Amino acid sequence: EGLDLKGDLLSQVHIHKIAFPPIDSPVVITEGEWLKSLNRYPFEVQSLPSASFNLIQQVGRLIRSHGCWGEVVIYDKRLLTKNYGKRLLDALPVFPIEQPEVPEGIVKKKEKTKSPRRRRR
Repeated sequence: EGLDLKGDLLSQVHIHKIAFPPIDSPVVITEGEWLKSLNRYPFEVQSLPSASFNLIQQVGRLIRSHGCWGEVVIYDKRLLTKNYGKRLLDALPVFPIEQPEVPEGIVKKKEKTKSPRRRRR
């Protein structure tokens, strides 16, 4: 049984990362090899539908019926940067999707810095 919080008890769901099946799982590996033998792309047939189902389940924690309302915040930037992101969003129930601007001071790009190498003795 899951937790069923109705009404004002739950107004936000925060999703930090889209849950894809583990690529090192023996089941995923075996099924992936079988799909490849059929000239199918395992990510499209196996991983993406699973991630989509998981995302729908997570959003469903908030939206339980027509009378429910709230905010779903997804922090996983892959929804915007990967080709499959739109497909995941399109699989969600119909509701307005907004992408607010992030203040420049919050976003910092990773800079590659070379760390000094130590000599082995």
